[in-house]
Amino acid sequence: MDLRQLRYFIAVAEEGNFSRAAERLHISQPPLSQQIMALEESLHVTLFVRGRHGARLTRAGEALLVRARSIVSDCDSVEKLVRRVADGLEGYLRIGIINSVMYGPLPRTMHLFQKRNPDVEWTLHELVPDQQQDALLRGKIDVGFACNATGRSELHSIRVYPQPLMAALPGGHPLAKRRRVPLKALSGDAFVLLNTQSPIVRDVLAACTRDGFQPRVLHESVDPETILSLVGAGVGVSVLPESLSTTPRENVVFVALDDRTVNADLYATVRRDETLPALQNFLALLAEVTDAWRREVTAKST
Repeated sequence: MDLRQLRYFIAVAEEGNFSRAAERLHISQPPLSQQIMALEESLHVTLFVRGRHGARLTRAGEALLVRARSIVSDCDSVEKLVRRVADGLEGYLRIGIINSVMYGPLPRTMHLFQKRNPDVEWTLHELVPDQQQDALLRGKIDVGFACNATGRSELHSIRVYPQPLMAALPGGHPLAKRRRVPLKALSGDAFVLLNTQSPIVRDVLAACTRDGFQPRVLHESVDPETILSLVGAGVGVSVLPESLSTTPRENVVFVALDDRTVNADLYATVRRDETLPALQNFLALLAEVTDAWRREVTAKST
Protein backbone atom coordinates (compact mmCIF):
# COMPACT_ATOMS: atom_id res chain seq x y z
CA MET A 1 0.00 0.00 0.00
CA ASP A 2 1.36 3.40 -0.97
CA LEU A 3 0.10 6.97 -1.00
CA ARG A 4 -0.66 6.93 -4.72
CA GLN A 5 -2.88 3.87 -4.31
CA LEU A 6 -4.76 5.59 -1.47
CA ARG A 7 -5.34 8.69 -3.65
CA TYR A 8 -6.66 6.44 -6.45
CA PHE A 9 -8.86 4.56 -4.00
CA ILE A 10 -10.39 7.80 -2.64
CA ALA A 11 -11.12 9.05 -6.18
CA VAL A 12 -12.96 5.83 -7.13
CA ALA A 13 -14.86 5.79 -3.83
CA GLU A 14 -15.98 9.41 -4.23
CA GLU A 15 -16.87 9.10 -7.91
CA GLY A 16 -18.45 5.64 -7.59
CA ASN A 17 -17.13 4.89 -11.04
CA PHE A 18 -13.73 3.86 -12.42
CA SER A 19 -14.09 5.86 -15.64
CA ARG A 20 -15.00 9.13 -13.90
CA ALA A 21 -12.23 8.58 -11.33
CA ALA A 22 -9.69 8.06 -14.14
CA GLU A 23 -10.79 11.33 -15.76
CA ARG A 24 -10.49 13.14 -12.44
CA LEU A 25 -6.97 11.76 -11.94
CA HIS A 26 -5.97 12.46 -15.56
CA ILE A 27 -4.97 8.84 -16.21
CA SER A 28 -6.41 6.04 -18.29
CA GLN A 29 -8.72 3.50 -16.67
CA PRO A 30 -6.57 0.31 -16.99
CA PRO A 31 -3.69 1.51 -14.78
CA LEU A 32 -6.24 2.81 -12.26
CA SER A 33 -7.97 -0.57 -12.10
CA GLN A 34 -4.58 -2.29 -11.76
CA GLN A 35 -3.58 -0.11 -8.82
CA ILE A 36 -6.88 -0.70 -7.01
CA MET A 37 -6.50 -4.47 -7.55
CA ALA A 38 -2.93 -4.29 -6.22
CA LEU A 39 -4.20 -2.43 -3.14
CA GLU A 40 -6.86 -5.08 -2.56
CA GLU A 41 -4.28 -7.85 -2.91
CA SER A 42 -1.90 -6.19 -0.45
CA LEU A 43 -4.71 -5.84 2.11
CA HIS A 44 -6.25 -9.26 1.29
CA VAL A 45 -9.73 -7.72 1.04
CA THR A 46 -12.25 -6.63 -1.58
CA LEU A 47 -12.77 -2.88 -1.48
CA PHE A 48 -15.37 -2.44 -4.23
CA VAL A 49 -18.32 -4.33 -5.55
CA ARG A 50 -18.01 -3.84 -9.31
CA GLY A 51 -21.06 -3.73 -11.52
CA ARG A 52 -22.51 -2.31 -14.70
CA HIS A 53 -23.55 0.82 -12.87
CA GLY A 54 -20.20 1.53 -11.25
CA ALA A 55 -18.27 0.61 -8.10
CA ARG A 56 -19.77 0.44 -4.62
CA LEU A 57 -17.68 0.29 -1.45
CA THR A 58 -17.72 -2.85 0.63
CA ARG A 59 -17.73 -2.56 4.44
CA ALA A 60 -13.94 -2.98 4.35
CA GLY A 61 -13.78 -0.23 1.74
CA GLU A 62 -15.90 2.08 3.89
CA ALA A 63 -13.56 1.55 6.83
CA LEU A 64 -10.50 2.24 4.68
CA LEU A 65 -12.01 5.42 3.18
CA VAL A 66 -12.15 7.16 6.58
CA ARG A 67 -8.52 6.36 7.36
CA ALA A 68 -7.30 6.94 3.79
CA ARG A 69 -8.69 10.48 3.77
CA SER A 70 -6.96 11.19 7.10
CA ILE A 71 -3.65 9.71 5.92
CA VAL A 72 -3.67 11.63 2.63
CA SER A 73 -4.64 14.86 4.41
CA ASP A 74 -1.81 14.41 6.93
CA CYS A 75 0.69 13.73 4.14
CA ASP A 76 -0.47 16.81 2.24
CA SER A 77 -0.06 18.90 5.41
CA VAL A 78 3.43 17.51 6.01
CA GLU A 79 4.41 18.20 2.40
CA LYS A 80 3.12 21.77 2.67
CA LEU A 81 4.96 22.27 5.98
CA VAL A 82 8.23 20.92 4.61
CA ARG A 83 8.02 23.15 1.55
CA ARG A 84 7.29 26.23 3.69
CA VAL A 85 10.23 25.42 5.98
CA ALA A 86 12.45 24.91 2.90
CA ASP A 87 11.34 28.35 1.66
CA GLY A 88 12.04 29.93 5.06
CA LEU A 89 8.35 30.73 5.63
CA GLU A 90 7.89 28.45 8.64
CA GLY A 91 10.07 27.08 11.42
CA TYR A 92 12.02 28.69 14.23
CA LEU A 93 15.22 30.63 14.86
CA ARG A 94 17.35 30.67 18.02
CA ILE A 95 19.29 33.93 18.23
CA GLY A 96 22.21 34.61 20.55
CA ILE A 97 22.82 38.23 21.55
CA ILE A 98 24.87 40.49 23.79
CA ASN A 99 22.96 43.32 25.45
CA SER A 100 24.52 46.17 23.47
CA VAL A 101 23.34 44.85 20.06
CA MET A 102 19.75 45.57 21.09
CA TYR A 103 20.41 49.30 20.60
CA GLY A 104 21.09 49.08 16.85
CA PRO A 105 19.02 47.81 13.90
CA LEU A 106 18.53 44.29 15.29
CA PRO A 107 15.30 44.99 17.27
CA ARG A 108 13.80 46.75 14.25
CA THR A 109 14.71 43.76 12.08
CA MET A 110 13.10 41.33 14.53
CA HIS A 111 9.88 43.35 14.56
CA LEU A 112 9.73 43.54 10.75
CA PHE A 113 10.70 39.88 10.31
CA GLN A 114 7.94 38.75 12.67
CA LYS A 115 5.44 40.90 10.79
CA ARG A 116 6.47 39.46 7.42
CA ASN A 117 6.95 35.87 8.63
CA PRO A 118 4.31 35.19 11.30
CA ASP A 119 4.84 31.42 11.08
CA VAL A 120 8.55 31.60 11.93
CA GLU A 121 9.09 31.59 15.68
CA TRP A 122 12.27 32.98 17.26
CA THR A 123 13.81 33.04 20.69
CA LEU A 124 16.57 35.23 22.15
CA HIS A 125 19.44 33.90 24.24
CA GLU A 126 21.62 36.42 26.12
CA LEU A 127 25.14 35.02 25.91
CA VAL A 128 28.61 36.54 25.92
CA PRO A 129 30.51 35.93 22.63
CA ASP A 130 32.44 32.85 23.81
CA GLN A 131 29.20 31.30 25.09
CA GLN A 132 27.51 32.07 21.77
CA GLN A 133 30.20 30.21 19.86
CA ASP A 134 29.97 27.20 22.17
CA ALA A 135 26.19 27.20 21.77
CA LEU A 136 26.52 27.35 17.97
CA LEU A 137 28.85 24.34 17.94
CA ARG A 138 26.45 22.38 20.17
CA GLY A 139 23.47 23.30 17.98
CA LYS A 140 21.78 25.26 20.77
CA ILE A 141 21.44 28.48 18.73
CA ASP A 142 21.36 29.19 14.99
CA VAL A 143 23.12 32.57 14.91
CA GLY A 144 25.03 34.73 17.36
CA PHE A 145 25.38 38.52 17.28
CA ALA A 146 28.42 40.09 18.94
CA CYS A 147 31.06 42.74 18.36
CA ASN A 148 33.81 40.34 17.34
CA ALA A 149 34.44 37.75 14.64
CA THR A 150 35.01 34.09 15.44
CA GLY A 151 38.40 32.43 15.24
CA ARG A 152 36.96 28.90 15.18
CA SER A 153 37.27 27.00 11.91
CA GLU A 154 33.82 25.38 12.22
CA LEU A 155 32.13 28.80 12.40
CA HIS A 156 31.85 31.72 10.02
CA SER A 157 31.36 35.41 10.88
CA ILE A 158 29.70 37.98 8.62
CA ARG A 159 30.19 41.67 9.37
CA VAL A 160 26.74 43.19 9.66
CA TYR A 161 27.90 46.78 9.94
CA PRO A 162 30.98 48.78 10.94
CA GLN A 163 30.64 50.66 14.21
CA PRO A 164 33.12 52.95 15.96
CA LEU A 165 33.53 53.23 19.69
CA MET A 166 32.72 56.52 21.37
CA ALA A 167 33.61 58.15 24.67
CA ALA A 168 30.55 58.52 26.92
CA LEU A 169 31.08 61.52 29.19
CA PRO A 170 29.05 63.29 31.89
CA GLY A 171 27.46 66.46 30.54
CA GLY A 172 29.75 68.71 32.57
CA HIS A 173 32.98 66.97 31.59
CA PRO A 174 35.73 69.32 30.28
CA LEU A 175 35.90 67.33 27.01
CA ALA A 176 32.14 67.10 26.47
CA LYS A 177 32.09 69.87 23.86
CA ARG A 178 34.91 68.41 21.77
CA ARG A 179 34.10 66.74 18.44
CA ARG A 180 36.82 64.12 18.88
CA VAL A 181 39.09 63.09 21.74
CA PRO A 182 42.12 60.80 21.98
CA LEU A 183 41.70 57.87 24.36
CA LYS A 184 44.73 59.11 26.33
CA ALA A 185 42.84 62.30 27.19
CA LEU A 186 40.68 60.17 29.54
CA SER A 187 43.63 58.78 31.48
CA GLY A 188 42.87 60.91 34.55
CA ASP A 189 39.22 59.84 34.74
CA ALA A 190 37.58 56.97 36.54
CA PHE A 191 35.99 54.43 34.17
CA VAL A 192 32.72 52.52 34.30
CA LEU A 193 32.82 49.73 31.72
CA LEU A 194 30.91 46.84 30.28
CA ASN A 195 31.97 43.49 31.71
CA THR A 196 35.57 42.61 30.87
CA GLN A 197 34.36 39.31 29.35
CA SER A 198 33.34 41.54 26.43
CA PRO A 199 35.92 41.52 23.59
CA ILE A 200 35.21 45.25 23.12
CA VAL A 201 36.30 46.04 26.68
CA ARG A 202 39.37 43.82 26.40
CA ASP A 203 40.36 45.76 23.26
CA VAL A 204 39.77 49.08 25.02
CA LEU A 205 41.93 48.06 27.98
CA ALA A 206 44.69 46.95 25.59
CA ALA A 207 44.46 50.30 23.76
CA CYS A 208 44.81 52.16 27.07
CA THR A 209 47.96 50.16 27.83
CA ARG A 210 49.37 51.04 24.39
CA ASP A 211 48.68 54.70 25.17
CA GLY A 212 50.70 54.41 28.36
CA PHE A 213 48.09 54.27 31.12
CA GLN A 214 46.05 51.77 33.11
CA PRO A 215 42.45 52.96 33.49
CA ARG A 216 41.00 53.16 36.99
CA VAL A 217 37.86 51.01 36.67
CA LEU A 218 35.30 51.76 39.38
CA HIS A 219 32.52 49.51 38.13
CA GLU A 220 31.74 46.84 35.52
CA SER A 221 28.30 45.73 34.34
CA VAL A 222 26.80 43.56 31.61
CA ASP A 223 23.96 46.08 31.29
CA PRO A 224 24.62 49.16 29.11
CA GLU A 225 21.79 51.00 30.89
CA THR A 226 23.64 50.69 34.19
CA ILE A 227 26.81 52.07 32.62
CA LEU A 228 24.95 55.02 31.07
CA SER A 229 23.22 55.79 34.35
CA LEU A 230 26.57 55.86 36.16
CA VAL A 231 28.07 58.14 33.50
CA GLY A 232 25.06 60.45 33.75
CA ALA A 233 25.47 60.53 37.54
CA GLY A 234 29.08 61.67 37.10
CA VAL A 235 30.60 58.50 38.56
CA GLY A 236 32.98 58.10 35.63
CA VAL A 237 33.46 57.97 31.87
CA SER A 238 33.01 55.02 29.54
CA VAL A 239 33.81 53.76 26.05
CA LEU A 240 30.77 52.32 24.29
CA PRO A 241 29.51 51.33 20.80
CA GLU A 242 28.11 54.10 18.63
CA SER A 243 24.65 52.44 18.57
CA LEU A 244 24.15 53.42 22.23
CA SER A 245 24.51 57.09 21.29
CA THR A 246 21.43 57.13 19.03
CA THR A 247 18.99 57.51 21.94
CA PRO A 248 19.34 60.69 24.06
CA ARG A 249 20.43 60.12 27.68
CA GLU A 250 20.13 62.60 30.50
CA ASN A 251 23.49 64.25 31.27
CA VAL A 252 25.42 61.89 28.93
CA VAL A 253 27.40 63.21 25.97
CA PHE A 254 28.98 60.99 23.31
CA VAL A 255 32.22 62.13 21.68
CA ALA A 256 34.03 60.34 18.84
CA LEU A 257 37.36 58.70 19.67
CA ASP A 258 40.49 59.36 17.65
CA ASP A 259 41.68 55.78 18.13
CA ARG A 260 40.56 53.80 15.06
CA THR A 261 42.37 50.60 16.11
CA VAL A 262 39.46 49.59 18.34
CA ASN A 263 35.87 49.32 17.18
CA ALA A 264 32.54 47.67 17.93
CA ASP A 265 31.77 46.29 14.46
CA LEU A 266 28.78 43.96 14.68
CA TYR A 267 29.18 40.39 13.39
CA ALA A 268 26.68 37.60 12.81
CA THR A 269 28.30 34.22 13.45
CA VAL A 270 26.86 30.96 12.12
CA ARG A 271 28.00 27.38 11.57
CA ARG A 272 29.87 26.96 8.28
CA ASP A 273 27.46 24.25 7.16
CA GLU A 274 24.36 26.27 8.09
CA THR A 275 21.67 26.18 5.38
CA LEU A 276 18.59 27.24 7.35
CA PRO A 277 16.38 29.17 4.87
CA ALA A 278 14.61 31.21 7.58
CA LEU A 279 18.01 32.36 8.85
CA GLN A 280 19.10 33.41 5.35
CA ASN A 281 15.88 35.41 5.02
CA PHE A 282 16.49 37.01 8.43
CA LEU A 283 20.06 38.01 7.58
CA ALA A 284 18.96 39.46 4.23
CA LEU A 285 16.33 41.56 5.98
CA LEU A 286 18.89 42.65 8.58
CA ALA A 287 21.16 43.93 5.80
CA GLU A 288 18.25 45.91 4.34
CA VAL A 289 17.26 47.42 7.71
CA THR A 290 20.89 48.15 8.60
CA ASP A 291 21.38 50.23 5.46
CA ALA A 292 18.41 52.41 6.44
CA TRP A 293 19.61 52.61 10.06
CA ARG A 294 23.11 53.69 9.04
CA ARG A 295 21.65 56.46 6.87
CA GLU A 296 19.62 57.68 9.85
CA VAL A 297 22.69 57.66 12.14
CA THR A 298 24.73 59.57 9.54
CA ALA A 299 21.97 62.15 9.08
CA LYS A 300 21.75 62.77 12.85
CA SER A 301 25.51 63.26 13.18
CA THR A 302 25.74 65.88 10.38
